Amino acid sequence: MNWRTTTAILCIYGAVKEFRPATPFLTPFLVSSEKNLTLEDVYSQIYPYWTYSYMIALIPMFILTDILRYKPIILIEAFGLTVTWLLLVFGQGVWQMQLMQISFGISSAAEIAYYSYIYSMVDQKHYKKATSYVRTSALFGKLLAFLLGQILISSHSTNYLMLNIISLIACCLVTVIAIFLPKVKSRKSVVNIETVQEEPLQSYDSVIIDETPKSSSYTKEYFRKTVEELKVCSKNRELLKWSIWWALASCGMYQVQNYIQSLWREMQNDPENVANGFVELTNTLLGTALSFSIQYFSINWSQHGQSVLTITSLLVAGLLYLCSKTTVVLIAYGSYIVISSIYHMLITAASANVAKEIGNGNNHGLIFGCNTFVAVFLQTILTLVVVDSHFLHFDIRTQFMIYSGYFGIVSIIFATFWILSKCSRNA
Repeated sequence: MNWRTTTAILCIYGAVKEFRPATPFLTPFLVSSEKNLTLEDVYSQIYPYWTYSYMIALIPMFILTDILRYKPIILIEAFGLTVTWLLLVFGQGVWQMQLMQISFGISSAAEIAYYSYIYSMVDQKHYKKATSYVRTSALFGKLLAFLLGQILISSHSTNYLMLNIISLIACCLVTVIAIFLPKVKSRKSVVNIETVQEEPLQSYDSVIIDETPKSSSYTKEYFRKTVEELKVCSKNRELLKWSIWWALASCGMYQVQNYIQSLWREMQNDPENVANGFVELTNTLLGTALSFSIQYFSINWSQHGQSVLTITSLLVAGLLYLCSKTTVVLIAYGSYIVISSIYHMLITAASANVAKEIGNGNNHGLIFGCNTFVAVFLQTILTLVVVDSHFLHFDIRTQFMIYSGYFGIVSIIFATFWILSKCSRNA
């Protein structure tokens, strides 16, 4: 099967799995008469369970992704989404909604297989295009879902429960599609652990390990090879730079995405007439365009990466501070759209750059998983300290002031990298 066919199937899977029109209206649905929960229940007792389960599930997921060769983990993602929406449609009470978030957390952890699968199926020369197509298709699925959701809600032709039923049907369909994804064949990976320089991993070719799942020593060999490749990764500055940004930015964005509906809720004068779907639609439309167009950008990321990451992180910090202070929901909507668009564009660039630095090695799932695990670990700390009702439990506006400060720190980190890089070039 050629790389275009494989990429097309994965794109279909990604578009369908993101076709969940209920997503922008999750908080309004949970606090509606259908579920009868309070806003405080939602953001302090229910939403944190996604973060905790996500972090715990990531540990086995990013290890098993490479060992089991991606497809079984993708099936777990699809099944987890189905269970999540079954609980949303039929569940009641705080504890069942906590189970829903746990299921969603497991599914989110398994998503690492979806975003790393393609790099084991296509040649490195196609990484940039494949990354762009896969991420764009997922965003396109979101775009259609959010458009449909907002149209149905605005026209009063359906309610929040019906949107969740539609989402459940899509989740069941994506489970079927996952079954037909091509299996990833085992292959020989090549690693040299003696000559380590700042070059892509595919250039290290003196140690050859035969990855054959039927071999009784496969798992042992996998872990041995993993340690060797991680040693190489630790000395690749470009890989480390993008991995650090990936982890730090994703931590902040996960937190913003989790709680932005709670912030909007405070500003919405008419809870029954909200524009969350239009906001997510616009956000996704811009993200789709930026993710697709990133393959055509002729940016020298090695030279300009630190400056781009510094400036965008500072911009995000400023917009989050604005969100925490404004009482005008349209301003909060617009700020979120810009923040999300920046993230969609740069996470696509980060994925492609990290994949390029890893090269043809078989540990894409491990490296992607490590980056995501660090992000969720940091997010767990933020959630425990800032959100959870057992700790400081700040109000929603104070939370967003803290998230603004967090991105300010990210900006300072990459400004430091930028300055050090310039000094080393001029030395």
